[in-house]
This record gives sequence, C-alpha cells and structure tokens, in this order.
Amino acid sequence: MKEQDIGGSTSTKNFIPFGGGMRTCVGAEYSKALMAVFLHVLVTKYRWKKVKRGRIYRAPTLQFGDGYFIHISRKND
Repeated sequence: MKEQDIGGSTSTKNFIPFGGGMRTCVGAEYSKALMAVFLHVLVTKYRWKKVKRGRIYRAPTLQFGDGYFIHISRKND
C-alpha cells in the first residue's frame, strides 16, 4: 500500500498549525471548570421544585422532549 500525498487544498481533521501536535482545547478545560463551579453554587445555595413535567427519553442519553420546567429560589440559611 502506497502513501498518498494529501495536497495543499485538502484539509484533514488532525491538522494543527505551528507544529503543536495533538492537544486539547484550552477552552474545553475552562468550560469544565466553569460548569463545576456553577453546579456547586446551584446545589449548595439554591433549591428548586418541578413546575411542569416533561417527557423523558432514555436513549442513549437522557433527553427532555418538551423541556423540564423548574422554579429556582435562594435557600434561607
């Protein structure tokens, strides 16, 4: 099997300019940290109740077909 020349006009999914190699996006790590802080504050400082039930689908991930409506209020500490 011969290696094929990819040519200048073809782009590949593995190309990262400036010789950086395969690296993960810095924004991805930032968004994970931001979501962790958001969820921590939501769970520790707020409470919520269901307002309206939505349809729940469990195929391969959890999905809410019509939405999932909640009322959020601050905890009284």
